[in-house]
Amino acid sequence: MAENILEILETTVEKYPDKQAVKDPEKELTYSELLYAAKNIGKSIVRLAGDLNGQPVALFTEKNVELYASLFGAVYAGAFYVYINPEQTKDRIDKILSVLEPKLIIYDDQLKERLDETGYKGHIVAFSELFKERNPLKIYDNGEGDIPNLLKRKSPLYGIFTSGSTGTPKCVLIDHGSVLDFIGHFIETFDFTEKDVIANQAPFDFDVSVKDIYTAIMTGASMLLIPRDYFSKPPVLVDYICDNHATNLTWAVSALCIISGMKGLDYRLPVDIKRVLFSGEVMPAKQLMIWQKALPDVTYVNLYGPSEITCNCTYYVIDHEIAASEKLPLGKVFAGRKVLLLSEDGKEIKEKNVPGEIAVSGESLAIGYYHNEEETKKHFIIRQDEKGNEVRTYLTGDLAQIADDNEIYFAGRKDFQIKHMGHRIELEEIERTIGNYSGVERCCARYDAEKSRIYLYYTGSQEKRSLHIEVKEKLPLYMVPNKFIHVESFIMNKNGKIDRKLLDDNPVVSK
Repeated sequence: MAENILEILETTVEKYPDKQAVKDPEKELTYSELLYAAKNIGKSIVRLAGDLNGQPVALFTEKNVELYASLFGAVYAGAFYVYINPEQTKDRIDKILSVLEPKLIIYDDQLKERLDETGYKGHIVAFSELFKERNPLKIYDNGEGDIPNLLKRKSPLYGIFTSGSTGTPKCVLIDHGSVLDFIGHFIETFDFTEKDVIANQAPFDFDVSVKDIYTAIMTGASMLLIPRDYFSKPPVLVDYICDNHATNLTWAVSALCIISGMKGLDYRLPVDIKRVLFSGEVMPAKQLMIWQKALPDVTYVNLYGPSEITCNCTYYVIDHEIAASEKLPLGKVFAGRKVLLLSEDGKEIKEKNVPGEIAVSGESLAIGYYHNEEETKKHFIIRQDEKGNEVRTYLTGDLAQIADDNEIYFAGRKDFQIKHMGHRIELEEIERTIGNYSGVERCCARYDAEKSRIYLYYTGSQEKRSLHIEVKEKLPLYMVPNKFIHVESFIMNKNGKIDRKLLDDNPVVSK
């Protein structure tokens, strides 16, 4: 059994040295070239930052071949990696860096000014300093031998930031063993092989990308990196997928809806696609119907699971033409996992039509939240199973219930967290951020899941237009409310809190 991802990468290189490993619109690397680049990047990182031994390296650039090689370079240096998406606002990046305290940041030259604005004082290096002519195969190399691979299954591999109710994002930390175990089941369940071409939509700060990256590495499949701006140009996007003979789309629902909603499948059919797997939010039935009609022989799969359990814990293979009013269940549990519904007092719910919190135990639970022991203890608990054994369990905060057909169906959130544009978001983080603005006295955020819209209600003197502009400078695009509603005051419930039940599209909330 492999101890870490690097052992898998090296085994794959031995099998498929000259096969395409990764490609973006400008360049590509074979597996042997990827390994060469990763090892030398690792040596450069150690030379710059010293012995990392499980410490974080942050990567700040657009998605491209150089970034892909650098993920593994960071791991060869003994570090775990965190991708910082340039789409994030300065305020968000500041918060991420304050939590992460990375030993080194590798940045794109064009983003140097933005990096300087953060005030980060640690080691930094530009991609141009690692790569000659922005070519991963032309790397500054001190000629020393390879770095010893001392990584174990419990060594951290990557961190992904998710929203936090206190206004500070949380870093979910995942180890090598969790990825090896889950991706092994994922590959077996959906029959991935070295012949696949995996079209990667998700940015690398989104855990959907983990399935793409490591499914490719563990099978020898090719990774096709799709630039972000292609999703604003459906014909360019569809041509790119078709011309590169992509066979697999593991995408966020919103990305799939861009193609179907803007008639991309009428323009050109990606006939090589074998699987379409989606997660992050509810797939609109009418959009899925468009996909099924255009590509009826494709396998469509509804996936569920938060970042804290390494990607997914359930899957539902859609083996029929979906109906317009049909609701998709969570489906089967992946091997190595156990999924329970728990009552408020922590007891398992087995009765039908009784909502409970989804709890997950077994393989691939996260190490926890990096530098946040309090939140780790709150969400990763030790509970006793039916045999009296102590089992580490993650409480998702998601609600579900067993229906009359014996399937489990998602039933919303236990708290104020939502799923929007493929991201898990704490409404409280939106409220805390906007509540601190000048001219805002109080505010309350609400999510309309049916319309996939966030509404922000507020009191104070701030004008809606200027508030919207200010919010876009502080919050990631996926957290910016779709509509701002100014009210004179809020109606309170008996506990003295804003009565959220009274908030709808056209609320009468002032009195």
